Amino acid sequence: MSIEVSGVSKRYGDFVALADIDLTIPTGGLTALLGPSGGGKTTLLRIIAGLEDADGGSVVIEGVEATDLPVQKRNVGFVFQHYAPFKHLSVARNVAFGLEVRGRSRAETQARVAELLDLVHLSQFAHRLPSQLSGGQRQRMALARALAIQPTVLLLDEPFGALDAKVRKELRDWLRRLHDEVNVTTVFVTHDQEEALEVADEIVVINEGRIEQIGSPEELYDKPANDFVMGFLGPVTRLGGSLIRPHDIDVARAPGTPGTTAGVVTRVLRVGFEVRLTVRTDQDEAVLITLTRTHARGIAVGDDVWIAPTEGAPSSP
Repeated sequence: MSIEVSGVSKRYGDFVALADIDLTIPTGGLTALLGPSGGGKTTLLRIIAGLEDADGGSVVIEGVEATDLPVQKRNVGFVFQHYAPFKHLSVARNVAFGLEVRGRSRAETQARVAELLDLVHLSQFAHRLPSQLSGGQRQRMALARALAIQPTVLLLDEPFGALDAKVRKELRDWLRRLHDEVNVTTVFVTHDQEEALEVADEIVVINEGRIEQIGSPEELYDKPANDFVMGFLGPVTRLGGSLIRPHDIDVARAPGTPGTTAGVVTRVLRVGFEVRLTVRTDQDEAVLITLTRTHARGIAVGDDVWIAPTEGAPSSP
């Protein structure tokens, strides 16, 4: 295993940032640390990187006890959300920096920089200054710089959080492809559920300094360990006292099989290809339901409907 975190704890005064965290991150995988702001995910990432000291516990990276190792001896690449490049250096010199301070030869440095700029599709911008790049291009430069030293582990702290939605989506796709090419163990912090579900091989859900659940995107989405995980990984509503996803509810216009719940449509909202209904049930629950336009055709406010969970739909444990 690439990273072994054992019993790691961290407090800031009375605030518990991490409480006795145990975590194994597999070699070569792309692992997301997912959770709300203040949940502890960035603190954990910084402890793995050596940028923060844990109050207790240990960190082992590729079999090497790294708990007390300084940052520069952990062979870790790190990319922050607000990446601060050397403004007066070209893109190529920014990428070369880590190699130069490690005393690599000029020929080796130039070859590695050329290889990386080609990998991140920035070869044509090698001689530009960072200020002449777009936000997405600067983040690709940051990743190239982190990869230049051939790290054992690549750590990304909300790398796309400062970019607009369209660019974030493009970079997510690009990061997945890049990871599959370079095959370096990668850990990234995000509070964006879609980002984690789309990109990661494994997701670690962290909340209030504790791990709520670890698993593949499919496992967490289909078999959440608790209400928090279910609610954090996508929209939920409540039907019959249990949490369920709005798209996992069937709607009928007439009484159906036993187990259906009667209600009245109180709101119909069209959002792109979706139609979102609010149904007030006989149990006085306001149930949110998501349908396609085809399945919602003809449904209007005031209609009587009968609703039930889709067969096999996950609900709160």
